Amino acid sequence: MSNLESARAAIEAELSHARNGLQYYHSRIEALESMLGQLAGFQGGGAVPASRGKRGPKPGLAGKAGAKAAKPEKGLRRKGERKINSSGLPFTGGDFWENLVLDEPRSFPDILEAAIGKLEFEPTKQQVQKLSGRMIFAINALVKSGKIRDSGSGRARRFFK
Repeated sequence: MSNLESARAAIEAELSHARNGLQYYHSRIEALESMLGQLAGFQGGGAVPASRGKRGPKPGLAGKAGAKAAKPEKGLRRKGERKINSSGLPFTGGDFWENLVLDEPRSFPDILEAAIGKLEFEPTKQQVQKLSGRMIFAINALVKSGKIRDSGSGRARRFFK
């Protein structure tokens, strides 16, 4: 009988593991469908291009996850108001970072300090880290595109127009 009991315990453990995996993948599907919905909003509200084929929400799954991704934006912003995303930071695209780079050379910390000064609130440590990540990506892209220049390397690296 102990063989039957150990087999039963093994099957129950495997079943529990499979159920946990199923829950994980359901939540992952919802998150990915939500991201697709957000991307569709960035493309002017249009759908994902037809060349993608089988990707995206399935037509028959308009229930759970599909309804979450298709919700319209709750309110309208007034002129001059900045859109705040889920991280609590305003939009920092466009020429936000380029405007913080001056003719005089500035380091990453100097630019980050100027960016924090442009915010209308005191950011948390996590928000500063998020802003720093955005800054590093954007500044490197600006250097690569030739819109700004840099000199030095490592901590001595400076950026200027």
